[in-house]
Amino acid sequence: MKKIAIVGCGGTGHALAAILSRNGHKVYLTDGPQYQTMLEKSREIGRIRLTGTVSGVGRPESITPDIGAALSQAELIIVCTISTRDEEVAQMICPYVTPEKPILISAGNGASLIFHRIFEQAGKHNILVGETGGNFFPCRLSEDRTATIGLPLSPQKIAAFPPKNTPLLTAAFQEIWDFTPADSILCTAFDGPNLICHMAGTLLNISKIENSNGTFSLFQEGISPGVINLLDALWQEKCRVFQFFDFEPSPSPRKMFEGILDPSNDDYRYFREMDGPGSLEHRYITEDAPYLTCFFISIARAAGIPVPLFESMTALMSAVTGTDFYREGRTLENLGLGDVTGRKLISYFCSSAC
Repeated sequence: MKKIAIVGCGGTGHALAAILSRNGHKVYLTDGPQYQTMLEKSREIGRIRLTGTVSGVGRPESITPDIGAALSQAELIIVCTISTRDEEVAQMICPYVTPEKPILISAGNGASLIFHRIFEQAGKHNILVGETGGNFFPCRLSEDRTATIGLPLSPQKIAAFPPKNTPLLTAAFQEIWDFTPADSILCTAFDGPNLICHMAGTLLNISKIENSNGTFSLFQEGISPGVINLLDALWQEKCRVFQFFDFEPSPSPRKMFEGILDPSNDDYRYFREMDGPGSLEHRYITEDAPYLTCFFISIARAAGIPVPLFESMTALMSAVTGTDFYREGRTLENLGLGDVTGRKLISYFCSSAC
């Protein structure tokens, strides 16, 4: 049994708190003071119901906006917040982190770089921090604190920054999930389906989304053979970048999305029912475009690998939204790592070089 602080009171944070508390761990669900009302409602309800591919009820040990109180009781810290909040959350938890409290970021998109840098600048050295390969699971949270999980729970890739710490991070969290160590946070960031699926699916359905009055569902209305062809072509571009690093990519998403497209395939029943994106302000764009896709493009450029589909997709989405995602996004240049190019990428990001 572990004592675990979960920072982030969205769907993933609530669902993970329910699963881990149901499994016998003591869970302290917390977030910043701006989420006090949401946390108080969750505390008043007192339980989190799980449905979809997972069923049951979880009861966190505490639900509180007092970050310090939650983290002081924890042995492990899991951050389940959107990438747009990375700097804010790292600063928020910084006063309470110690080398004895490893930190894992769900679907970090390279966030462990940010957390590590902020901790070091604050004089907090030797903090064990890393991230998972995509979210723990797709989920949605309802007002009555029912979390619907869309796919079966599965093993997760995990990597630390600096990369030499990945074995320590994996060992620290092995009791709570089936984790497989990855070579790099680049592998965990880019090998999940979000890089390929979210922005491409959104881009090809923009008129439907804008005319939906917030009711659009990508996985019910937005998948077609042509969309799947694009996802497969994006996967092939990703594979060329992975080859540079000698990463082993997950299979093409084609089979998964053909299963989603087939209404008789019950494996995707709950996933197919998940809503969104209902507008161009959805995280599929505001998070995945600047913090995931642009990060990937910058890595590809630094490696000298052409990724014309990713480049074009980002340019089109920037034109549609009136936002220069690459200029504003998480890129090597904006991280102050513009000189990390060619083989330097491997020595900086990959455990095999450490």
